[in-house]
Amino acid sequence: MKVLIIEDEQLAAEKLLGYLKRQQPEVEVVAQLGSVAQVLQFFQTPQPLDLIFSDVELSDGQVFSALEQLDLPCPVLFTTAYDQYWMQVFQHQAVDYLLKPFSYHRFAEAMLNFAQFKQKMQQQIAPSGAATASSLTSGQGYKKRFLLRKGQSLAILPVSNILLIRAVNGVLLATDLQHQVHMLTENNLGDIETQLDPTEFFRLNRSDLIHISSIVKVEPYNKESVAVQLSCEATPLLSSKTRTAAFRKWLNQ
Repeated sequence: MKVLIIEDEQLAAEKLLGYLKRQQPEVEVVAQLGSVAQVLQFFQTPQPLDLIFSDVELSDGQVFSALEQLDLPCPVLFTTAYDQYWMQVFQHQAVDYLLKPFSYHRFAEAMLNFAQFKQKMQQQIAPSGAATASSLTSGQGYKKRFLLRKGQSLAILPVSNILLIRAVNGVLLATDLQHQVHMLTENNLGDIETQLDPTEFFRLNRSDLIHISSIVKVEPYNKESVAVQLSCEATPLLSSKTRTAAFRKWLNQ
C-alpha cells in the first residue's frame, strides 16, 4: 500500500505514521509534504498511490488550492484541527474526515471506510469492464443511455442528449440539451469517462466531463489553463493544468 502524507506539523505526521505502521506494517510512505507548493511540485509527474492523508491548513495556505488543480490518482483521508471544512473536503475525493486530535480507534474506523470504499469501487469496475468488452465485440460501441431515478420509478437519459456531467458533493449531475439537470445513479466520474466516446466527451478537470457540442468558446485563462464557456453554464469552466494540452489536441482532432 503506497500512501502520501501532506502534513506540515512534524509531531502530527509522526503520530499518523505510527498509527499507519500499527495497522498496515507493510505500508510505504512515498513522501511527506508540508506545503501547497510541494504538493503541486510532487504531482508534476504521475504518482502510483493508494491513499493520500492530508491536513487542510499548510505552511503556505490551504491544501484545497492545490487539489483543485490536480487530477488525484486516489482517495484522500483528511486530518485537520478545524471542523469547518467537512463540507469542502468531500469535493476533493474524501473518504473520511479526522478531527485532530484523533485516537487510534477513530483512525482505524477511517481506514475501514477506505477499505470498504475500495472494495465497492473494485466491484463496480469489474462488471463495467466486462460489459464494455462485450459491447465492443458485439459492435454496440460506447454507453448509449443512463438510468435515472424519478421518485419510485426509473427514467432513461440518452447519452446523445447530454451536454455536461458534473461531480458535485459526491453525486453526479447530468445537464441535457434543454439545460435540465438530472441526478445519475452512478457516482464515479472516472468510470463513466471510460464508457463514453472519447471523440465526443472530454474530462476537462477533476469534476467536469463535457460534450463537444456544449462548447461555445474557449479563451486563455493563464499559462496552464483555459476557460471554456458552455451553452448550459453561466460561468466558464477551467481546465486543469494537467489536461489543458490534451484538451487543445482533442479540440483539433
